[in-house]
Amino acid sequence: MNNTESIQCSVQDGVWHLCIARPEKRNALTMPMFAAIAEALKTADERDDVRCMLVTGAGEVFSAGHDLKAFDEWPQQPQDAVPSFLHAIADVRKPVVMAVHGSATGIGVTWLLHADWVVTSSDTVFRLPFIDLGIVPEAASTLLLQQAVGLPRAKRLLLGGEKFTGAEACEWGLVAEVSPAIDVAARAWERAKFLATKDPTILRRIKDWLHPSSEYHQRIDEEVIEINAAIGRRRRSMESMQ
Repeated sequence: MNNTESIQCSVQDGVWHLCIARPEKRNALTMPMFAAIAEALKTADERDDVRCMLVTGAGEVFSAGHDLKAFDEWPQQPQDAVPSFLHAIADVRKPVVMAVHGSATGIGVTWLLHADWVVTSSDTVFRLPFIDLGIVPEAASTLLLQQAVGLPRAKRLLLGGEKFTGAEACEWGLVAEVSPAIDVAARAWERAKFLATKDPTILRRIKDWLHPSSEYHQRIDEEVIEINAAIGRRRRSMESMQ
């Protein structure tokens, strides 16, 4: 596995626990972290002793999304860290439970669209700030978000970049369950262990039908191409002003 101390993995009771552990930077994802998560998800999906995956974040928030300094490493080619991560989260065929607390931003939100059960608290703050970053959203969210919350809300969240709460996310259909903030992680563990007891063949068949990942890969690639182009335009503009 492509290990990094900021991505910690363990297995317990058939649950592969992946913890984003960079709390001093609000769990913002760097290129090594994107690569490590992609490899961890692929490894877990292939292991017979893993029946479910659980994703959590250390510290006060789930994830601040893509580390802004890591944008210096764009453009990204298909084999690079971010595209590999995006395709990996779409490819997972085992159940994925995610515990989201504090706040989630950018990829910390779009990743949830590929999960099977998301637990959060009513006061968790979510935001999709892509419009203000001058880039398009990623993770096939331009397809999946409208499926989850409806087209008018998807437009509001992606075109306006407005913050919304965990209570709203649950009401709109982005997350499955709201728990008191202190109980989010424990509740997510309960759900992951529960799903780990189910028939894995039937789980996979249901997930294949509900979440046909083959439909999302083309959009992921299109989004990455547009992000590359946007970052290229920004750099050329900055260079012309120097």
